[in-house]
Amino acid sequence: MHLFLQGHPRIGKSTLLRKALEPFASSIAGFVTQRLGCDGEIIGYRSLSVAGVMPPLEAEHDVNQTGIFLFKSKIDISVLERTILQAEQSTKTPKCKLILLDEVGGVELKSEVFKKALLRILGGEKPCIGVWKSTPNLSHTISMLKLSSEYYNPHDGLEPMIQSNGELLTVTDENKENIQRHLDMYVQRVLRLDTRA
Repeated sequence: MHLFLQGHPRIGKSTLLRKALEPFASSIAGFVTQRLGCDGEIIGYRSLSVAGVMPPLEAEHDVNQTGIFLFKSKIDISVLERTILQAEQSTKTPKCKLILLDEVGGVELKSEVFKKALLRILGGEKPCIGVWKSTPNLSHTISMLKLSSEYYNPHDGLEPMIQSNGELLTVTDENKENIQRHLDMYVQRVLRLDTRA
């Protein structure tokens, strides 16, 4: 069974995931989205594969960085396609017990390559945990990047599948502690950790 978080931007969804997952990074594969900053402002995002190590959530922009898929309103979907295909390969290793998808549900779903790989991962035998871009968040992205409303179609088509194969929890300031406990229990259950101690 999968578990995804949604909620307002910067509410702390990825931070909650990190707290639950970092101690068990060696058993996790997938990808994360990293915010790139410059002079205190977010100017881009990069997608990084996870294979036993959790990259930081934020980094200062550097001209030598790879994996940048959104930079100053310019989108490069091919970066996200490469990331998910690489992540899909890493999830097939015996060491991988849990797949991290942080985040999905945005502009990448217009790519058939990305969407098909995501569906294969979600339909596989290994459980997934991650962040799902809610409809309000997608609306914000579409507005900021001046994108077509066609981006809603793949999003709205996939959300029921996310919900039917697990849990989709909305993070708020009021329920963060409960969500964190729920995440911790989920990870322990999936990784079959001994919680009797």
